[in-house]
Amino acid sequence: MAMTDELTHLVCLFHHQDQAAAATEDLYKQGIPPTSIAVIGDEGQEHAAGSALDEFGIPARDRQHLLEGIRNGGVVVAVSTVQGHVSAVEKIFGSHKATKIDDAVVTPKAAALSVGAEDETTIPLVEEELAVGKRTVDQGGVRVYRRVIEIPIEESIDLREEHVVVERNAVNRPVTDADLALQGNQVFELTETAEEAVVGKTAHVVEEVVVGKTASERTEHIHDTVRHTEVEIEEIQPESELRTPVKTN
Repeated sequence: MAMTDELTHLVCLFHHQDQAAAATEDLYKQGIPPTSIAVIGDEGQEHAAGSALDEFGIPARDRQHLLEGIRNGGVVVAVSTVQGHVSAVEKIFGSHKATKIDDAVVTPKAAALSVGAEDETTIPLVEEELAVGKRTVDQGGVRVYRRVIEIPIEESIDLREEHVVVERNAVNRPVTDADLALQGNQVFELTETAEEAVVGKTAHVVEEVVVGKTASERTEHIHDTVRHTEVEIEEIQPESELRTPVKTN
């Protein structure tokens, strides 16, 4: 926070853009004019962040912290207001979990930690471990269908038939003993025969399809990353040195 004869500059860092947007909306509702509010690091302004911070007379140490916070996705909201609105602005910043300019900004994806009135603060250091296991997954397979189909075929065979032929011939010869033996009633039969085709089928196993599974093993090398938390300890200068009044012309 820097003060002039008429205006007080309050600069705070938000680690999430939605927090900065909500705080800015509350500042408008409080009656702070838009021309007195600067949003630094939002909507592609990162390249101009350094120049924007210089306009508010931010000390070099705090300027570096703010720039690092912006690079990590944070947004700086700066307000130039009269002394009567300072308390309301600070309350709005606090309600949206802003980080003051003298709070340390640590590594990306980590929260900013500050020590207040309490005697000590516990900072957990988290370290990830890689756990590699295995599971069975379906990789497809083979489905075998067995069905009976009919195929027309043609074969040839010779068949024999017998037919009775009756002939009557006129003769004139003397009677013989054989002729006399045939005296009396007698019946003579001759049977006609014929061959017909007889079809039979026999089955033979001509091929076997064996369906089974074989197993093999392979070694897969897993490449991944694990994270661990680091802390950086930096000495904080007295507050009186940090918040030096900046006078405007």
